[in-house]
Amino acid sequence: MAQTEKIHLHSLLPKGIRVRKGKKSVSLIIQTRKQVTDAGVMKIIPDCKTVRLDLPEKYNSFQYEKAFLEALDEAKKEKVLALKHIATHGIETPKVKRQGAVATLKEVYDATFEKQWKGKAQERGVTILANDIFAFFPKSIDMHEIQTHENYDNFISFLKKRVKERKMNNLGTVTTNTINRRLGVIRCCIAHAIKYGKMNKDKVLNPDPQEISNYGWKNLPIGKVKDKHTLTIDEEHEVYAKAKELGDNEYADAFYWLIDTGMRYETEFRTFTIKDINWKKGTICFWREKTKEPSINLPLSKRAFEIAKRYKDVALTRQSQRMFEISKHRTEALFKKYKEICKIEDFTPYITRRTFCTRLGERGVIPKVLSKMAGHSCVETAQRYYIQPTAKGYERAIKIAELSDDEFDNYLHNQNTMIGHNSRNKD
Repeated sequence: MAQTEKIHLHSLLPKGIRVRKGKKSVSLIIQTRKQVTDAGVMKIIPDCKTVRLDLPEKYNSFQYEKAFLEALDEAKKEKVLALKHIATHGIETPKVKRQGAVATLKEVYDATFEKQWKGKAQERGVTILANDIFAFFPKSIDMHEIQTHENYDNFISFLKKRVKERKMNNLGTVTTNTINRRLGVIRCCIAHAIKYGKMNKDKVLNPDPQEISNYGWKNLPIGKVKDKHTLTIDEEHEVYAKAKELGDNEYADAFYWLIDTGMRYETEFRTFTIKDINWKKGTICFWREKTKEPSINLPLSKRAFEIAKRYKDVALTRQSQRMFEISKHRTEALFKKYKEICKIEDFTPYITRRTFCTRLGERGVIPKVLSKMAGHSCVETAQRYYIQPTAKGYERAIKIAELSDDEFDNYLHNQNTMIGHNSRNKD
């Protein structure tokens, strides 16, 4: 690694943190000194910790920079902990170990992950949650040290800010469910640490027997999930016609395609290709990045199949063989454009997926079939977040309620079983 690059990185070191290069490893040394008054006498209390750079053998400049920045982030958190430790214990600080027989949060998390989540469906999701946890807590903090109300409150505030500011968070919102999932990982770690003797159960945030299920790391109250607007047939055709009128022809077809397939616009819509379509059967099977598995052989509506046939030749000439070459940001910009033009509530790319699920739900598609068609790993997800109440749904419910038993039995007998073929007829 070039010396100039090292100098550039080392210039990022704040006061009290320095690099120590040994024969076999490189570390950051965190030295903290704080004045403490004892019986009118001013004393200097020191604290020293080490954070090693996780470097492979024969590392290159990129690997060094990545490891350096990760260690620096950890060292900064260690310095904050050291100041809190000295402030709490004063002149007794050198006698009170910050880390002893009690396991660190990272040690406990790794053990919990290995036993509870590795190789299972939750593995990827938990890894994402853990990244947020360790963005706040140092990996070397012990299980007793995290058990303070200050840590609990600050952790929640930190998460709210972190999630809101994420680039992928287009709406800039955060729900209590988002926070609670991360609190759940911490509770799992606490339970593991207590079970395997890695921490004292009396040291949890709230040892009250009534709080035994959450150890004081209790979930935030779940807020009411706001009902979201779904497209009516008239609104759907209005957007399509306006897009055609203004020359956004590819967007118009992509808009219909998203409604009729329920694809996630950030991933599935951007990665499926013309080769994913079975032209004889009129179905499509594509990769679902979120669930890490292929979709079912999803039947295409007549409208979607006609769109596919129109774009087939163009797609085959493209190296990517994608039907639509609209980027994620372009898609979002176009939805914003037609939201303003057509004045439709909640008109974001997600409205197409909500509309897809809601129409299937209103037509009596059973939850398990619906969840497979939408690509949900959990059956309840569609019902909680995607199937929305609509005025047309209320009208249909009353009409069904007014049927006699014989009429209702006849209605069930004659129901259309063409699951997945969205109706284009106006009711």
